[in-house]
Amino acid sequence: MELFECVEKVIKTRRSHRMYLDKPVEREKLEKIIELAMWAPSAMNRQQWFFVVVSGKKLKNLIKIVQKGYDHILPRLQMFFAETPKVIEQTKRFFKNLGNAPAAVFAYYTPTGDDYSDVQSVAAAIQNMLLAAHALGLGTCWMTGPVHVEEEINRALEVEGKKLVAVITVGYPAKEPPVPPRRDVDKKVVWLLD
Repeated sequence: MELFECVEKVIKTRRSHRMYLDKPVEREKLEKIIELAMWAPSAMNRQQWFFVVVSGKKLKNLIKIVQKGYDHILPRLQMFFAETPKVIEQTKRFFKNLGNAPAAVFAYYTPTGDDYSDVQSVAAAIQNMLLAAHALGLGTCWMTGPVHVEEEINRALEVEGKKLVAVITVGYPAKEPPVPPRRDVDKKVVWLLD
């Protein structure tokens, strides 16, 4: 398969997984997705990302803190999914136990005084991580709700001087999520080509 076709397939078949098998993720796979995350582009090549990979009892204890983030995002969920309350309920269930994920990556940046660029750099690394995990047969879910309880998470992880961008659950998928529809490209892109 040509390189482009491989990349296209990984991009188009990646999904956000919210249910995982009761099966640990091999350390080698976790190391590989972190390695590939750090190959992302970053603002001025500062590579200001910082990751904490957690599993086992430490993750179970952190779930109790992460759950609190749900209350902070509930108003937005109610606004965006007023017509589909099932989504709100599914999100609530996911926050309760992170879908039984055996591992999670807490993605941070080291502040450089340019938060806008710092967040974008970490977001690029996260996308690399999601694609690498998918290519390795793992499922992931990119969560931003936990940033609302960042101080508690930082205390539990003993992290100082960093800003939390997201929590990414990692595990073997318990089921294949449906393919979400793509928005109409004609309404999302303007072409100004000569």
